[in-house]
Amino acid sequence: MIFGSNGGPLAAEQAHQVLPGMNGTMRFVLPTYLLIEASATFTVASWLGLGPTLLLLILSAAAGTAVLRSEQFSLLSRLRRILRANEPLVPELLDAALRGAAGLLLIIPGFISDLAAVGLLIPHLRRSMICRLLARLDNQPPAPAVIESDYRRIDYPALSVRSGDPGNP
Repeated sequence: MIFGSNGGPLAAEQAHQVLPGMNGTMRFVLPTYLLIEASATFTVASWLGLGPTLLLLILSAAAGTAVLRSEQFSLLSRLRRILRANEPLVPELLDAALRGAAGLLLIIPGFISDLAAVGLLIPHLRRSMICRLLARLDNQPPAPAVIESDYRRIDYPALSVRSGDPGNP
């Protein structure tokens, strides 16, 4: 559900105006992801059996909850340390966001999302993702400069340009 600036939900027509093209993309991506996730889960269940598969899914949800809780408490202390040391804040916030995303992916049932979460929890991979994101943010073209001013036109008939002047081609 998408919310407007007044805090209330947007109507379906308004939501399509806010996110153009999102509807068509999500109609393809979400069912495809769900089919791949279900297929992977059924494949693991056929290898291990129903009991161990359910146990793995429950353990991954518990691990996701633990990651989110630990990230919640460690983020505040890291932010205090960064602000005291006057270091850049954006890389640390991106790191926290990626760890939070890993926690959420672990909570979502399925093994594909769990693999993506494990990838986000590996520090080296997470740092390389942060470096790429920061590089993309730095390469954004600057916003066009807008100079606000007032003007008025002044016509001086005595100083008009004549085509016969030697200094005027």
